[in-house]
Amino acid sequence: MRATRYILAALLFSLLIAAPAAARQHDNAPRDQHPWGQFKIGSWKRVRTLTETLDDKGAVQSSSTTETTTKLVDVDSEGYTLRIDVVVEVAGKRFTAQPQVIRRGFHGEGDGQNVSIKRVGEAGLDINGHKVACEVRQITVDGDSGKRIITVHYSDRLAPFVLRRETTTLDSDGKPTDMQSQVDVVAIDMPHKVLAEVKPTSHLRVMHQQGKASTLTLEVHCAEIPGAVVSHTSKETDDAGRVIRRSTLELLDYGLGTGDDAEAQMVRKAFHRVRNRRAR
Repeated sequence: MRATRYILAALLFSLLIAAPAAARQHDNAPRDQHPWGQFKIGSWKRVRTLTETLDDKGAVQSSSTTETTTKLVDVDSEGYTLRIDVVVEVAGKRFTAQPQVIRRGFHGEGDGQNVSIKRVGEAGLDINGHKVACEVRQITVDGDSGKRIITVHYSDRLAPFVLRRETTTLDSDGKPTDMQSQVDVVAIDMPHKVLAEVKPTSHLRVMHQQGKASTLTLEVHCAEIPGAVVSHTSKETDDAGRVIRRSTLELLDYGLGTGDDAEAQMVRKAFHRVRNRRAR
């Protein structure tokens, strides 16, 4: 039972990483600016996440390691489909979760959810000490369980394009809930080692709040990697402000698709073989 709970928790975390995190930075951006939409079918990435649960004194009470492989299995003008495979290691034992397939629109909407978009003005943001002019848009994602009201600051010339994203939620009766989030790009065009290469990246601050509890995550995104996220550090606090959980994520590998899934697997493996021969 305990192992099953770990797998379910890890799978939920992986779905959150693969779907909202991938979509939240590109609301109302063209497909070719989306961290999954810009890639061909068969593109994939594999990440490892270490999660630690802390006790009342701040000592590690339990830990788990999760390897998540996310693959783009379909993409069209309306959205994309991902296959997510999760393997969890707890106390030296490995457990494999049932693969999950999820479909998302480019604004983060799921099946049965409607999206409306309107321009509400212009504003400037300070990024890397420079003022960036942005178009402010309001996006409403409406479903049976409620609505998400998303305000984005969008720049069509500066990646990652959506430079701020604020989200509030309404329940099915239209009343505000205690859940809200804010994502801010705090630095762009920063050199960062991604596997064996140094690539330009963006750094983001992600804050999720539910009541007095919150989760703060610092993410590194690289537009050249499927799904964008290459690393993160995160901590979760309870209502009293005590850190109860923390995690780190690292990229293990990735492949660039060619439109055929089998070919996507070969592209990255061939690259590794050439690099390994040169090293020897």
